[in-house]
Amino acid sequence: MKNILLLILMALVTLCACKEKEIAIPELSVGDRKVIVEELTGVRCTACPDGARLLENQQELYGDKLIVVSIHEAPDFSVPYDESTYDFRTVKGKEMFDFIGVYEGVPAASIARLVPPNYITPFVTVKSLWPGFIATELSKDYGLGLFVKNDYDPANRKLDVLVNIAPGQDIDGDNRLTVVITQDSIIDRQLDNNVLIEDYVHRHVLREVLTKASGDDITEPLTSGALISRNFSMTLPADWVAEHCSVVAYVHHTGTPDKIVLQAAEEHVVE
Repeated sequence: MKNILLLILMALVTLCACKEKEIAIPELSVGDRKVIVEELTGVRCTACPDGARLLENQQELYGDKLIVVSIHEAPDFSVPYDESTYDFRTVKGKEMFDFIGVYEGVPAASIARLVPPNYITPFVTVKSLWPGFIATELSKDYGLGLFVKNDYDPANRKLDVLVNIAPGQDIDGDNRLTVVITQDSIIDRQLDNNVLIEDYVHRHVLREVLTKASGDDITEPLTSGALISRNFSMTLPADWVAEHCSVVAYVHHTGTPDKIVLQAAEEHVVE
């Protein structure tokens, strides 16, 4: 009898242990709102490093909820020095800058492409206003999940990108998907408060746009529970450090009536 009771007890313990180790199958969900800041900057912009440091402080505050893309397309200020190693300007970067809004000076930041009151462009040139606009956008919830999955082969430097769009509620209007590649920790020249720094660390530099600069149209309806996928591929140039590259995706309005970014996501090329 004791042996039978012992066997029953052991079976119950084993059953409980098994239940504790059950692993739920993960599902795509909306997740937290993430806000993208498109920073307009240039290597000859003496005040831009102060703007970059402010955004770094904001990223320390909000973590991965705040994504920054640095677009080096400020007129006259983005021309590299003769001694510069890199030219951060790109054709699609210029097209993206033109699509986002009107140039009014640098440093400037577009926070989720919101056009603030009394502004005619998303590019805000008053740095002290950036934290408030960032906090306001982070408090909003558009009910949209966005996920990026990267598959990088170091042997041939080919990068395959999968973007999943998962609405948690019905989203009206015309929307687009923009996908870009940024590179972090690039050492090169930069004017900083009237001092030319030869080994300045450039952060989240826009390197390539995998979609149209104005975004690819999302033709499928963004209805609750839907799953919309897009695939992209490219070969990373030899002088890009893959370990410092990230893929950034964002869903936004087409421009009618606005270009608000509803959700953003960022994933490192190499984890």
